[in-house]
Amino acid sequence: VLKKLNINEKIVAPKYCQSRINSIKAQALTQAQIQNNKFLFNKETTPKFSPDFPAKKIVSQMNWDDVILPQQTKDEIDHIRTWLIHNNSLMEDNNLRRKLKPGYRALFYGPPGTGKTLTVSLLGKEFGKDVYRIDLSQVVSKYIGETEKNLEKVFSKAQHKDWILFFDEADALFGKRTNVSNAHDRFANQEVSYLLQRVEDFPGLLILASNFKSNLDKAFTRRFHAMVHFPMPAVTERLLIWQKSLPQNIPLANDVNIAALAQQYELSGAAILNIVHYAALKAMKLNTGCINNDDLLTGIRREYWKDEKTI
Repeated sequence: VLKKLNINEKIVAPKYCQSRINSIKAQALTQAQIQNNKFLFNKETTPKFSPDFPAKKIVSQMNWDDVILPQQTKDEIDHIRTWLIHNNSLMEDNNLRRKLKPGYRALFYGPPGTGKTLTVSLLGKEFGKDVYRIDLSQVVSKYIGETEKNLEKVFSKAQHKDWILFFDEADALFGKRTNVSNAHDRFANQEVSYLLQRVEDFPGLLILASNFKSNLDKAFTRRFHAMVHFPMPAVTERLLIWQKSLPQNIPLANDVNIAALAQQYELSGAAILNIVHYAALKAMKLNTGCINNDDLLTGIRREYWKDEKTI
């Protein structure tokens, strides 16, 4: 079918067939581009973010020492590491190879700023794998069949690569199906069914991130190998994050008590880093030579305002 299909030819077909036709055309176009790159450059070029490839490569300068997580979360991440290390050997077993589906699917869930994206980046960094975050603003479409077509562009390119695919804020794509009351509901549910099939067929590591586990369709949650909770850090974890976030070249003023700040204010790791960033810039602007407590409290207040909270 792919060889005979004219990509530029407009095919007249019933609406229920159109999404499948669009997916086949997108797959054919992607394979043609890959073959063209191989022929011209004798290598596969790294795809760039565009409407034809709505995913961005993400990297991090941080290391695992910079990530402060509770032990249960660390244990679940370690299980993903185990799969990355041993899966190829495991699939050589004649019995398991027939019964296990390819790939590994994980859900990272928890409040914003708790380390979900950073953890995905570090998994890629540790194992030398490219991590691509799918840009859902470029994927989700109100037009019937377009969402599947846009997703097919990513899955087709990633199918035989050693990539990690990351769907951030996955609720927009993997949300709960609705009762069918009109044509729109029927096609929305078809999108979810398409995703279920594509997610199961992907042979690599696929990670979804969401603020709330309950937002996702149960059909997806049953297919996850791991569901990793990233909670708000506890007091001891907040203290470590404060300590690891402080600049090396700007000391704290004598009136700053980091332990007290960690005890009193419930903040995510990302929020703490934002506060330190704010206070350090204020110290440099005023040429005080140190980070003072008032600027840290102002930074905390600014982070609380984001969530419409007060201190």
